[in-house]
Amino acid sequence: MGQTAGPVDRPRVALVAHGIHDHGGMERAFAELVRHAHHDFHIVVVAPDLAPELRPLVEWERVRVPARPIPLRFVWFFVAGGLRVRRLRADIVHTMGAIVPNRCDIATVQFCHAGYREATGALAPPDAPRLRRLNTTVARLLALAAERWCYRSGRARVLAAVSEGVGRELRSHYPGPRVAVTPNGVDADRFRPDAAARRGLREAEAVGDEEIVALFVGGDWDRKGLAIAIEALALTEARLRLWVVGQGDDRRFAALARAHGVADRVRFFGPRHDTERYYQAADVFVFPTLYEAFPLVALEAAASGLAIVATPVNGVEEIVGDGAGFLVRREADAVASAFAKLAADADARRQMGEAARRRSAEYSWGDVVGRVLALYAELAAGGSGRRAA
Repeated sequence: MGQTAGPVDRPRVALVAHGIHDHGGMERAFAELVRHAHHDFHIVVVAPDLAPELRPLVEWERVRVPARPIPLRFVWFFVAGGLRVRRLRADIVHTMGAIVPNRCDIATVQFCHAGYREATGALAPPDAPRLRRLNTTVARLLALAAERWCYRSGRARVLAAVSEGVGRELRSHYPGPRVAVTPNGVDADRFRPDAAARRGLREAEAVGDEEIVALFVGGDWDRKGLAIAIEALALTEARLRLWVVGQGDDRRFAALARAHGVADRVRFFGPRHDTERYYQAADVFVFPTLYEAFPLVALEAAASGLAIVATPVNGVEEIVGDGAGFLVRREADAVASAFAKLAADADARRQMGEAARRRSAEYSWGDVVGRVLALYAELAAGGSGRRAA
């Protein structure tokens, strides 16, 4: 258990999540909420994982779950986390999606599974290996069932969508609860252009000033289109490299790079805690993803001043739509065409990067968390204070 900080007469908020830390978009959103809200609210975290630096700020109700497989982990937390929430007395219950069966006041929706299925016509990326497709299909069926239960009138008071696109999906598929938009944010002090950091990493990687580095950041590489980025690289004659930061099946994708003859131009860095250095050293951010709600990596790339090449999905459209990059089809030739244009035009890269940075300034964590705290104040004034059943 973490120790409770500050007075005990503040409104009690239960934050329910699979994890709260800085190593993922969903997890980071609640971590920033804890940092900004713990002075004014008594926060009780119900989660398997909580960053050590956040534990002194909250009361931690730790729920131990198996690490894998993902479907078992989901069901285990749905039951065990739900029992833990049921015993709490909280003024506001705030969940990260449909992850416990209890009634809640706010459910932040970082991924609408019904929206994904409608947009893609599938439950899993079709080009993923068979076992991964099976695992993803089972996990998504469970998530869909949970959404249908949790996002009904009487179960959730507010569905907090992270983008206007997700808001439309929620209104279409789950029309009962009120929908509010509370987007993700970005740390502009951490994610910003830095000439010295750029020079240092590029020198360490033996990348010349005349070479163009396209950066891909994230996990779930099949859904997010790493194969398409590699194929696009093979179609690009310009002096262009692809850097990959994040966790995935690097052996399979390295084999794909070899098959396309670009193994010497693709570099896998694995998961990194210093991702800002890679944004600062790159020239272009590439993200041919199949579906998103509002990807934090796109905001980080924008704040770092990178031109963006991405598919027109939720959140990305809101960043790129005003000249901050190219919105392209999810096909290698379309990505390659954007690569070629940006590689040949340094002024275009600079102008798009500046436009992306200006757009990202609208998403500071302070402003974003302020929207959530306004919802807290509204809901607390309206009354809750019930045991979440």
